[in-house]
Amino acid sequence: AGQARAMLPVVEPSANVQSATSAPVKSQERADSAAPQPSKEILGNTYDEHWRNTCGAVPNRSSLTTGGLPFGFIVSPFAAPDDSSRWLRKAADRCQSCGAVRNLYIAVESNTGRWACNFCGGINKSDDLKGRDAIESCRELRDAVIEYVEPTVGSISTHIKRRVNMLVVDTAMRQKDLHDLQDSLLRALSVLDKNEEIGLITFDAVVKVYDLSKQECATAVILPGTRSPSQYDLNVLGNSGAVFAAPLHACFNTVSAIIRSLKTPVRDGKRVRSRSRCVGPAIEAAVAVVASLYGQSLHGSAEDGISPQGGKGRVTVVLGGPPTIGPGSEDFEVEESSEAGGVSASEQEAMEYFRRVGHRTRLLGVATDVLAMSMLSIGVHKLQAMTMTCGGEVLNHLHFGESFESDLVNGAYRTGGRTSGVVDIHASACVEVQRIIGPLIDPATRQEEEMAEDLPNLAISPSVEANSSYTVIYSLKEDVQDQHIYFQVVTAHTTHNEERVLRTSTARIPVTDNTATLLHAVDVAVSATVLAKEAVAEVKDGTSTLEAVKAQLNQRIQTIAQTWSDQVKVTIGGRMSTFPAQLQGLPLYLFFAQTGPLLGSILNSEDDANVLRRIFLKSNLEDSLRILSPQLFSCSLNDQNVLQFQEVPVEDTSLLPDRILLLDHHTQVFVWSGTQVAGAEYDLVRQTLLSSIKAWTAGRFPCPEVMEFKEGNSMCRWLECRLNPSHRDMASRGVMGSLTEAVKGLLQKKFVPMDNESYIQWLAKLS
Repeated sequence: AGQARAMLPVVEPSANVQSATSAPVKSQERADSAAPQPSKEILGNTYDEHWRNTCGAVPNRSSLTTGGLPFGFIVSPFAAPDDSSRWLRKAADRCQSCGAVRNLYIAVESNTGRWACNFCGGINKSDDLKGRDAIESCRELRDAVIEYVEPTVGSISTHIKRRVNMLVVDTAMRQKDLHDLQDSLLRALSVLDKNEEIGLITFDAVVKVYDLSKQECATAVILPGTRSPSQYDLNVLGNSGAVFAAPLHACFNTVSAIIRSLKTPVRDGKRVRSRSRCVGPAIEAAVAVVASLYGQSLHGSAEDGISPQGGKGRVTVVLGGPPTIGPGSEDFEVEESSEAGGVSASEQEAMEYFRRVGHRTRLLGVATDVLAMSMLSIGVHKLQAMTMTCGGEVLNHLHFGESFESDLVNGAYRTGGRTSGVVDIHASACVEVQRIIGPLIDPATRQEEEMAEDLPNLAISPSVEANSSYTVIYSLKEDVQDQHIYFQVVTAHTTHNEERVLRTSTARIPVTDNTATLLHAVDVAVSATVLAKEAVAEVKDGTSTLEAVKAQLNQRIQTIAQTWSDQVKVTIGGRMSTFPAQLQGLPLYLFFAQTGPLLGSILNSEDDANVLRRIFLKSNLEDSLRILSPQLFSCSLNDQNVLQFQEVPVEDTSLLPDRILLLDHHTQVFVWSGTQVAGAEYDLVRQTLLSSIKAWTAGRFPCPEVMEFKEGNSMCRWLECRLNPSHRDMASRGVMGSLTEAVKGLLQKKFVPMDNESYIQWLAKLS
C-alpha cells in the first residue's frame, strides 16, 4: 500500500498508480549484491530554464547554511505550455524506497538493469535499462526535465470541455459605481469566448439567481441572505426549470439586458460600507449552481476523501464593500475610528466560515475569484482564506475600468484549462527542506493525507498557472562528504483534454569548501527574492509583525557580513566586517523590500497590502523582482520615432524636469513628465509609451493600473514614495555629489521634508 501511495502524483488521486515497469528489489538482493557504480555520464540538457538557485554551489560545512545567506531555489514548473511531442507515454519509474523518479544522475548497472537512487541510495531494478544501448537511448538518463503521461486505454478525449463562469455581482454600491460596473461588464462580456457558459447572480440583502431563458423580462429565483442555502433552497433551484447558465452566444442579449437593469436597493440608505451585503450566501449559491450543472452532489464532504477531478467552473465575485449580513459578516455599524485592534471573535468566526466555503468549493472542483472596487476595507484576509484554498484570487481595483475588465477576462483563462495540481519535493538525505512558499495548501482529504504519509514534502496546488512559482528554502543537517547534493521537483496536473501529465525536474548542485567559489556562485537577485518572500510569508501568515521581520532582515545583512567577509574596517564604534563585494547588490534589494509596498506603509490600506503580498508570494522570479525592486527608465523617441529607454537610478534625484520617466511596479505602472517636457510637443512620446505599456502588460494577471501625471501634481506622491529619497544624502555622497550646485538647490527645494531614510542613511545605521 505504501508503494502504491508513493506513485499517486502521476495520475488523479483516485486512480491505480502502481508502475508497471518498476519492481521492488527484495531485501536479500539489496543485502547480497553490491550497489551499482556510476558509469561515465552521458548527459544531455541538464538545465531547467524555469529553475533558479540562490547559489550555484553549497558549502561542505552545515553551519555555513545558517550564516545569513539564503540557500534555496525558485521554480515555476507549470510555466512551459503543454507539448505532447515531448511527453513520454509511460508511467514514471520511481525509487521504491523514497519515491523519487529515476533521473539523469542515478547509477545504473548495465548488465542487470539495477540502479541506485541518487537521493536515498536505494537499489531498484528496471528491465528497460539492460544493456549499454538501452541506457544511452533513455532520455530520462540524459535530460533534467522529463514529462510523462500515463498510458490511456482507448482514444484521447478531443471534445470541448464545458466551461462555466458564474458572475456574482454586488448591487449594494453607489449608483455611479454600479453604472461604471455595468459598462465594464458589458465590454468584458463582448470579448469572452462565445462558447463560454455564463450565469448571473446578484446580491444585496438577498440572493437573486437569474433565469437566462426568459428574454422578455428579468426573472430570478430569490434566496435569503441571512443564512447559507439550505437543502430546501437548493431543491427550489433544481426544480424551478430555470436555465441558470448558457453559452454566451445564446444568452448575450439576455444577460446584457439584465446587467443594464441593475439598480442599487432603494430602501438601503446606509453608507456604502454598512449596506446589506450577503457575500457568503451568494457565493455558496453560485458554487452550488455551477456544481449542479456537472451533476455533482451539492453536499460532498471532506470525509469522502475525494479530490477534485478537474476544474468544473469558476465563480467571479464583483464586490463593492465588506460582507455585512449572513454568515461571514461582521457588524460595521461602529465607527471605524472606534474599532479595536487585533482580531475580534466575529472576525475569526468569519475567517473560519470562508475557509470552510473554500475547502468545500475545491472539493466540488470550482475556483472562486473576488474582484473588488472599494477604497474602504472589505476584509481581504478573510476572503483570501476562501480563495487561496480553492485556487482563486482576491484583487482590489481603484475603479471599474480597463484593468478590471482585463482581470475579469484573463482571470477566466489564466490556467489554460489545466487543473488538479500536485507538487512534491525530493532532496538528498543531508538536506532539510525548511519551508516551501507558494500557492499551495496542505493535503486535506483522506486520500491526500495518505499520499503525504509516504511523500512528506507533498502539497496540493489548487490552481495550475504558468506564472506561479514555488520557493524552496533548505539547510544542511550535517557536513557534506559527497561532491554534490540533489533536488527533484515532481509536479502533476490534468490538461484541458483530461490527460494527466507528470513533470520531473532534477538538479545537481556542487559542494565546495572554497569561500570565494561559493560567493561567486551566489545569484544576488534570487537570494534577495527568497529573503523577501520568507519575510513577507511570516507577515502574511501572522507569525511575525512588520517591525520584527524588518529587524530580522537587517540582522541577516549583518550576519552575512560577519560570516562571509574576509575584510574588516575600523570605525569610531570599533572594528566591523565589510559586506562581501560579490553580494553588494543584496542590501539595496532588501532596502526596497522594507520601504516599498511589501513591508512599507505606502499603500492605501492593509487590504491592498494583503493583495500585493499574496501576488508576490506566488509570482515567478521575473514578476517578483518587478514588485520587489522595480527599474526606473527615462524614455524618449529617436529620429525614427522608436521609443528608447535609458535606465536611471531608482531615486528621487532622477526626477529631473527634462525627463519622461517610467516605473513598472507590476500591479501599477507610473508615467511621470517633468516640467520641461510636459507640453503638447511631447504628447507623441507619452502616447507611444502608453501603447507600449499596454502591449507588454497584455495578459498579465492582475492587469496593472497605469497612472500618468506631471511634475507638481499632488498625485506624484504615488511614484515618489517608491523611490530612494537620495536627496537626503550629504552633498558629497551618492547621486547628489555628481550634480551642480544649481540643480542641487532646485532638488532640495522641490522635495517635502520627510523622516524617511535614504539608502545610504539606512545602510550607515546597520554599520
